Amino acid sequence: MGARAGSGVTRGAATSIPLTGGARVAWNRALELWGVHMHDAELRPGAARGAPAWFTFPPSITVDTDMVRELGGAAELESVFAHELGHHVLAPSTRIDALKIRHQLARSLVASGAETVRDEDVALLSNLWTDLLVNARVGLLQRRRDGEGAEPGIVRLGRALYGASRDSSSRLWWLYLRTYELLWHLPAGTLAIPQPPEAPRPAAVRSRIIDVPLEKIPERFREQEAALRAARREAERVAAELDGAITTHPMLDADLLAGIVRAFAADPVGGALRFGVLAAPYLVEERRAGDGAGVPGGQCAADDAPATAGELGRVLADRRLHGAMPDRAGRTGDEPGRGQRLDVARTLELYAASDPDVVIAAWYRAQAAPWVRPVTQRIPTRPAFDLPGPLETWESGDDLADLDWAATLQAGADVVPGVTTRRRSWIDDEPEPQEGSVELDLYIDSSGSMARPRTGSPAVLAGMILALSVLRGGGRVRVTSFSGPGQVAGGDGFVRDPARVVGDLAWYFGGSTSFPLDLLHRRYAQLTPPRGGERRHLVVLSDDGLTSMFGDGNEPFAGVAAATRGKLTTGTLVVLAWARRIEPLARAAGYDILYLERMDDAPGVCARLAEVLHG
Repeated sequence: MGARAGSGVTRGAATSIPLTGGARVAWNRALELWGVHMHDAELRPGAARGAPAWFTFPPSITVDTDMVRELGGAAELESVFAHELGHHVLAPSTRIDALKIRHQLARSLVASGAETVRDEDVALLSNLWTDLLVNARVGLLQRRRDGEGAEPGIVRLGRALYGASRDSSSRLWWLYLRTYELLWHLPAGTLAIPQPPEAPRPAAVRSRIIDVPLEKIPERFREQEAALRAARREAERVAAELDGAITTHPMLDADLLAGIVRAFAADPVGGALRFGVLAAPYLVEERRAGDGAGVPGGQCAADDAPATAGELGRVLADRRLHGAMPDRAGRTGDEPGRGQRLDVARTLELYAASDPDVVIAAWYRAQAAPWVRPVTQRIPTRPAFDLPGPLETWESGDDLADLDWAATLQAGADVVPGVTTRRRSWIDDEPEPQEGSVELDLYIDSSGSMARPRTGSPAVLAGMILALSVLRGGGRVRVTSFSGPGQVAGGDGFVRDPARVVGDLAWYFGGSTSFPLDLLHRRYAQLTPPRGGERRHLVVLSDDGLTSMFGDGNEPFAGVAAATRGKLTTGTLVVLAWARRIEPLARAAGYDILYLERMDDAPGVCARLAEVLHG
């Protein structure tokens, strides 16, 4: 439980002490309350963590007994233990759920207008949400155990810990305390002051640009400069309106929040977004006002380890993290709404401690997942084994090996050839259809005219859909990222490793556009046309600069694309080309073209292309 320690406190050495005496009794009672078993909590007087107790992964509970005593909670050590055990049992329970809760709250911050996704903001909201769930459950369990007439120990602990922060100017903190009053059935004013603090005023934002008098600007530029200044003033006006658009209603929101805690008592991840929709605007409001005091207290459920590739994959695969953003009442519209998902840039902010390449790969894989269908290739059928048919009479002279003795003895105790003897007939079955894997040779343009993968690239997402569809069908993929002359990345061989494929797709050069014809020639010159079950598919994702693939600016290799087409099963160009200058060149060389009106159409086009390749 988070609470601010008093000033002037001197901390001793953070040395662990044994869990004995009253602390042992309190620990055992807390374990019995939750009905679980766990290794002993660690008592560390003077740990100076900023909170009287905290929970970390792997599951571990630590209590600063000095701080608990200073805050007046020494008599409620059972409730301190029970609260931290609640983080182990209920919320967040697992590290994966902890990451999912943080992700949901980051979405709510973005939807509330936060300029950046700050780790301390996400951690604060996560701690408040999980504390509400845990403390509400602890209060319920203690009432059941001790009887309705007895005040739960968690309530007495809350009075002690939250008393020092009662007069905080933070409206978010007032909302938090008032919600406890509603959940614990306490009179208004028990934990929080009767009325919420006034809403903070947004800090005045002054333009850092000092305008030079127009008469000092050359006459030929004055009109453009005047238009620029007018546009800047309009942008500042809109920004001021947005600052005032954040609406918070603490009295009403406390009622709504108490209902959310009750409704999502067993679903911390599902309820985190609903909580964030109510709570995040208060935090954004405080940040815009430049309020340095913030919410009192420290974090009692924290884990600083960066998310791994496996964890990111599991987190981002949860479809709850991509659903529609609800309004304050919990309603979601049919139309896509603001903040339904975190874009790749915001996701990188949220997981700043993790390897950015791992984050990018996990994000694109999660976005591609709904589009991915296994791509295989139909190959000639093979004969099927005969199916067993009905029994027939075995006649004298038939092959003795065909005699079915079990069926014969069932027909009668006496074996009479041609009368009681039986044999099994066989019928022909339809040939079994077969599907074979395919090879996809994917080339993706990473020139300056294409979007950067770190800011969200539809081309990379489209390539991911194609590549993962082939890999899902058991095929192999080779990805080549290209830009200007000599700017080529990717492996030479076909692979089945999704991580390698994703890494090659996310490579970005940002130069000019020049298709690597020399590389294409080296790869295909010695190959023969596909035979039997071989299926080779070449796909290029680019824009109008792809004319270089047919020798434009690289005349010595002008015939390579046409020669390569004869070594392929299919060759497809997915291009954003308004002028369509590439069409006669591509048609002459035998390539199919899929035009894009805008690059955002690429994922859908490539999903349909995957269906075509499947046949």
